[in-house]
Amino acid sequence: MKSSIVIYDQNCAICTATVAFLKKREGLTSLEYVAYDTYEGKKLLDLCSLDFSLEQYIVFIKEQKVFVKSGAVLEILKEAGGLWCILYIFKVVPSPIRDFVYNFIAKNRYNIKK
Repeated sequence: MKSSIVIYDQNCAICTATVAFLKKREGLTSLEYVAYDTYEGKKLLDLCSLDFSLEQYIVFIKEQKVFVKSGAVLEILKEAGGLWCILYIFKVVPSPIRDFVYNFIAKNRYNIKK
C-alpha cells in the first residue's frame, strides 16, 4: 500500500472529476485513490476511526496522519507542487470557516450532474 491515500466518494460527479484531474498532475502520481464503498476504503476508514455514514468529506492519509475536509484538500494541493501548492495559503483561514465552505459544497454535490 502506498503511504499517501485519498479516500473519496466514487458516486459523486465532483469527486470523480477531481480524482481524474489529480491523477493527471505530475506531483500526485504516487497517490493511491480508494473509493468509500470498497473493501479497502471501508477498512481504511475503520482504521482511522471515522464515521462515514454520511460520506460527506474527503480523506487524505499521508505518513500515518489523517486529514479530512478542507484540510485534506489543502494537503493534497500542497503535495501537487507547482502553482497548485500556492493555494495552501488558505491554511491560514481558520478550519471552521474553510470547512463551512467545504460542507456546503459536499452537501450539494449530488445536485451537480455528471
